[in-house]
Amino acid sequence: MTLTGHEDTVTSVAYSPDGRILASGSWDGTVRIWDTRTGEEIMSPLRVGGGPVISVAFSPNGQFFASGSGRLVEIWSIETGQAALLPLKGHFDWVRSVAFSPDGTLIASASDDTTVRLWSPENGREVVVMRGHTGWVQAVVFSASGQLLASASMDMTVRLWSIAGEAIGEPLTSLKDAILCLAFSPDGHYLAAGAQSLCEARIWDLRTRDPTPGIIRNGTTVCSLAFSPDGAKLASNGYPTVWLWDPLSGRELSGSLLAGHSGWVWSVAFSPDDRSLASGSADRTVRIWDIASGYESVVQPQKMHSGSVTTAVVSPNGDFIVSGSGDHSVRVWDASSGEARLQPLLGHEGSVVQVAISPNGRSIASASADHTVRLWDLETGDAIGEPLCGHTANVWAVAFSPNGQWLASGSDDKTVHVLDVSAEDAAVLEVLHCTKGVCAVAFSPDERLLAAGDDGGYLHFWLSETNQLARAALETGGSIIHSIAFSPDSARVVVGTLGSTIGVWYIDSGQSMLALRGHVDQVRSVVYSPEGCYIASASHDKTVRLWNAESGASLAILHGHGDFVCSVAFTPDGLSLVSAGVDKTIRVWNREQALSPPSPDEHDPMAIFHPAKIEKDGWLVGSSGELLLWLPPAHRGCIQLPPCTMIIGPYRISFTADNLGARSRWGESWTRCWSGGGT
Repeated sequence: MTLTGHEDTVTSVAYSPDGRILASGSWDGTVRIWDTRTGEEIMSPLRVGGGPVISVAFSPNGQFFASGSGRLVEIWSIETGQAALLPLKGHFDWVRSVAFSPDGTLIASASDDTTVRLWSPENGREVVVMRGHTGWVQAVVFSASGQLLASASMDMTVRLWSIAGEAIGEPLTSLKDAILCLAFSPDGHYLAAGAQSLCEARIWDLRTRDPTPGIIRNGTTVCSLAFSPDGAKLASNGYPTVWLWDPLSGRELSGSLLAGHSGWVWSVAFSPDDRSLASGSADRTVRIWDIASGYESVVQPQKMHSGSVTTAVVSPNGDFIVSGSGDHSVRVWDASSGEARLQPLLGHEGSVVQVAISPNGRSIASASADHTVRLWDLETGDAIGEPLCGHTANVWAVAFSPNGQWLASGSDDKTVHVLDVSAEDAAVLEVLHCTKGVCAVAFSPDERLLAAGDDGGYLHFWLSETNQLARAALETGGSIIHSIAFSPDSARVVVGTLGSTIGVWYIDSGQSMLALRGHVDQVRSVVYSPEGCYIASASHDKTVRLWNAESGASLAILHGHGDFVCSVAFTPDGLSLVSAGVDKTIRVWNREQALSPPSPDEHDPMAIFHPAKIEKDGWLVGSSGELLLWLPPAHRGCIQLPPCTMIIGPYRISFTADNLGARSRWGESWTRCWSGGGT
């Protein structure tokens, strides 16, 4: 599984004792709790009080976990998701590592203040302070017996301690380098340590206090080590990989290189049943690997985006929906079932703002706030070539030409880049300049024109073949142009702006044709239907609207999204619309049902729900304006009512007469309904 949601480097991962829960800590200052069977978060992210989270650890009974962040150690309840104790204060520099004793009676913490401290998890009191290191203490671990602790430091030593805080013997100094991590073998006979600059790990036999012959070298700083529960494997971090080794010989296990992260791996942990391994990376993801089946990655895509869905488009054959999100990922969905077809396409380091699919349906282009454009293989999800890094600011828009030869991208750097994507390596053919940041780009269906909309409200047109200006910039009278779309005959263009009015313009004359009014907030996306009869729009007013493309009449208002709607697109046959929004959902709508809603029929028990919509601060409202049901804010994006035919997102609630049933209570007093007294 690939678990996304963190907004910065994942520094630490830890399994619960039963292996069903995984905790991850991040530089974004949160701890996230995941169900290891489904990959879903089981509670809201926990925001710690000390800053970046550097270490997490579970208690032996699985009811609590500890986090180290800033100068604090914090204890959390898995059941409530709340702090179980006040923060443990005593360290006067960053806490680098936390660990529970095997019997759960102690918590150890290691800090840049050169000390190791023991705490009581029952009352949070400091039990003992261990001093002896002369440099930052980077790691602390308990042996399986719980009677021995080991600590590692930037002073190039590993020290052993009793739980009374007494040093046991002389420090281990065989590894002549700053030491960043430690791991005890399950039987307590061996201790592994990883070095910073030497890029290697050493293992000591604690019965003799001598290093074993095998030296593990993986070519990168070793900042995380973990023994498997059977002691036969040792995992180490890498860039951007995870390695598995024979701990005694130091040999890499055959076929054990776990590759898939796109950034430095900071933390590794084995599941208690020895069947999987978790890794946390600078690419902001947690991955879970199947090590019981030949070390293959378990590709079980998430069921949803974990951030706002900023863009969604449909493949030319109508089989796929491709979406981009604030969670930095691109996703590919089956347009019929809504199921994920591929694992998340990861690599962007900022929000994915727009995606486009090539006319032959083979590749995806994605534009991101990380200043890059990326190309992906739609069939496999593999990245095509290196990121396209020509822009120097956020890239807001991307579009393929109808012949698939060119790709245009628009950026805050006031330029449009035109690339030749027909070659093996995409190359910039032309850089077109605007006077303001570019927020939207589009090619005309006849391939004659390339248009760009800027954040000053101007439309710019170039001839595709020569990249020469086709006409003077067209002033739309708005401000930021979020979206532009050509009519199928290439004679007109529709524009969605920061304002609530949609403009339709004749390209040759530059004259305004229509002004579509009805939205009450900015319009983020506009599109013509394939046959050109309709215009669809998406707005921050949480609605999608359908308009007559000739008269400008408002034909339908589609309610259902629980937050801003960022994107709308027609399917190739024009019979459905796909919309995406900040509520983390993608919705598919039936166009004909939207244009011809059923008439209420008092003899039809379902009639009241067909024309129902969500408005008035979360009320589900019937055809006559009657209040039917109030929905909490978190659920307003989960409702599936006609003409919505499918939701791709975290949750879905479908209303029918049957699932309301005889147990439903209706009335003007919610307290009476709650107690069963409603009618």
